[in-house]
Amino acid sequence: MNQHSTQPTISAIIPALNEAGNIARVIAPLIASGVCKEIIVVDDGSTDGTAAIAREAGARVIEQHHQGKGGAMRTGAQAAEGDILCFFDADITQMTPDIVQCLVAPVRDGLATMVIGLRDKPFFERFLNRFAPVLGGERVIRRSTFFTMLSLGGSTSNNFGIETWMNGYCAKKKLPVEYIFMPGVRHVIKEKKYGLAKGFIARIKMIGQILKAEIEIMKMQ
Repeated sequence: MNQHSTQPTISAIIPALNEAGNIARVIAPLIASGVCKEIIVVDDGSTDGTAAIAREAGARVIEQHHQGKGGAMRTGAQAAEGDILCFFDADITQMTPDIVQCLVAPVRDGLATMVIGLRDKPFFERFLNRFAPVLGGERVIRRSTFFTMLSLGGSTSNNFGIETWMNGYCAKKKLPVEYIFMPGVRHVIKEKKYGLAKGFIARIKMIGQILKAEIEIMKMQ
C-alpha cells in the first residue's frame, strides 16, 4: 500500500477584492509548495481584473457579488475538495513555498486543530500579539471543523469578524491552536491600497466588525 494514500488533501483559498496588482504573487508560492491539491481564488466583486490575473497565474476562480471576507471564505470552502483548508489573504507579500509547508504541517499531522501565521511585523506589534488575539488571514484548519464553527451562526462570520470568530470557537472548545512565525511576510495596508481617507474608513469598519464578533463569541455555547 502507498504510505501516502491516507494523507489528507489540501485546498488553498484566497478571498480577493481588487487585488490585481498582488494576487499572482500570492498564488505562485502556493503552487511551488507542492502541498495544495487546488488553489481557489474567490473574487468578491472585483472591478480591476483580479479574476483574469488569478486564472492566468494558475488558480481556479469563483466570481461572486460582494459578500465580505467571511462570505468569500465560506464560498471557497464550500467549493473546495480538500480535507484541510488553507486561507491566505490576497494582499500579503513575500510568502514562500517553505512557509506554506510549515503552516500546513501541524494540521496535516494532527498536532493542531488550527494554525495561524504570524506576519513579520515591527517589534511592538509582535509584543502586542502576546496580549491581543491574532487576526491574520493566513490560517489552516480542517474543513469539517470550519463548517462546524460556521454552523453556530455568528453573523460576523460573514465579514471581517471571521478570524475573531475562528479564534473564539477554538478557545471555547479548547482546541489546540499553533502559531507559526512567517519571516519576511507582510501585507499591504488599507491606507496604501485605497488612499488615506478611504483606507481609514475601511479600517474603522473592520474594527467595528471585529468588536461585534467578540460580543457574539461571548454568547457562543
